[in-house]
Amino acid sequence: MSNEQTPSEQPPPDTASGRLVADMLGLFNRYERERASHRAAQGDTNPYDLAPYEQVHGLTNEYDAARASDDPGALDQFLDNLAEDFHLDDVRAVRMAAAAVQAAMGRIALAARVKGMSPDQIAAETGYTASRITQFIREEKQRLATP
Repeated sequence: MSNEQTPSEQPPPDTASGRLVADMLGLFNRYERERASHRAAQGDTNPYDLAPYEQVHGLTNEYDAARASDDPGALDQFLDNLAEDFHLDDVRAVRMAAAAVQAAMGRIALAARVKGMSPDQIAAETGYTASRITQFIREEKQRLATP
């Protein structure tokens, strides 16, 4: 059995290698945030050059990773970075987007169901329970049936 790590593995955080990797990733993240902040200050409305929903997926993935991390400070660091990067208008935009998705959830769930996904599959993808997905679908069918 080899002691070599595959490229996707990271060394344990309590080793010199692990601390080096964490420090380097932290520096890259800081550089990216500072660069994006500078571009935003110059009027760039997409300073990370991401597809519109890619930013949301990235934020979600980072949050999940921070919550699941063995590093007790990872979540605090993520939240500190988020607070530094987000402005009040960003908070409003995210809240309004969440409200819009919530309002469209019946349509989204029904479309997925029509494509052959089960309520369990839709629930696994969206983070809702299967019973809530079934309720969304039922309500959407009722909405469509009402003249």
